[in-house]
Amino acid sequence: MARAERFRLALAFTAICVIWGSTYLAIKVGLQSFDPFFYAGIRYSFAVVIAFTLARARGVTFGGPLRRWLPAFGVGVLLVAFSNGIVFWAETSLDSGFTAVLITTSPVWTALLSPASGERAPGPLGWAGIALGFAGTTVLLAPWEARAVTLWPALAVQVSVVVWAGASLWVRRIRDRYHPMALSVAQMAAGAAILLTVAAVRGRALVGPVTLPAVAALSYLVVFGSVVAFASYFYLLHHWDAARVSTSTYINPVVAVTLGALVLGEPVSLRMVVGAAIILCGVALVLRERRT
Repeated sequence: MARAERFRLALAFTAICVIWGSTYLAIKVGLQSFDPFFYAGIRYSFAVVIAFTLARARGVTFGGPLRRWLPAFGVGVLLVAFSNGIVFWAETSLDSGFTAVLITTSPVWTALLSPASGERAPGPLGWAGIALGFAGTTVLLAPWEARAVTLWPALAVQVSVVVWAGASLWVRRIRDRYHPMALSVAQMAAGAAILLTVAAVRGRALVGPVTLPAVAALSYLVVFGSVVAFASYFYLLHHWDAARVSTSTYINPVVAVTLGALVLGEPVSLRMVVGAAIILCGVALVLRERRT
């Protein structure tokens, strides 16, 4: 692999690590003004306009029959509308850092679902890592003491992680059909349409006055959290397997928890630290096996 290509891959990986780690804070700030589904939908609507313009400027085409784009739209429904929509909704009840820690199980679920997509099944180390991942998640959720008002959003986030892992494996199967930027535009457009439809059915757009921090958070999510991060993500999936790309979940929660504590004063409990440590040990086992 050429040095320039390795540099681009490293830059893309750094982008999804840092940017997606910081998006949890941006989501939390924006929810002070916007309904979660409207907020997510408008984020991706603006992002589509920017990404489409950039893609066309680079000569990326979007031609072909509609059926050619159906898989890309399907990915958008799962990744953007369902998985991201749930995260936005869950953060109306959960701290941003805690939400990010819950999502660290992504590589574990990716390994568990890999055989269904034609990738190899987990071996002994992989199964041990999967068991640790579930144990750490149980510690985080603490169903024996959690109130229903916080348990259900936390469980919903875990469902979104499962869907995200499955959709990422699906991307691996269809990636060669599209330019990475074209795939990014198509999936964001499909997701935005679903999210705004949900917001319209709910009849809500705002939950409070539109503040400058909320607008700044929305702008950050549009430019960096959507255009830059998703383009980087699909570029990585074009060159790496899904499990390797999902190692970004090592860094995402560190960024999210740090920003949540420093900016919003969110608490960092011992249970949260222990649960995250157990999950990351499981992730390490899963990824070690896949490398060997």
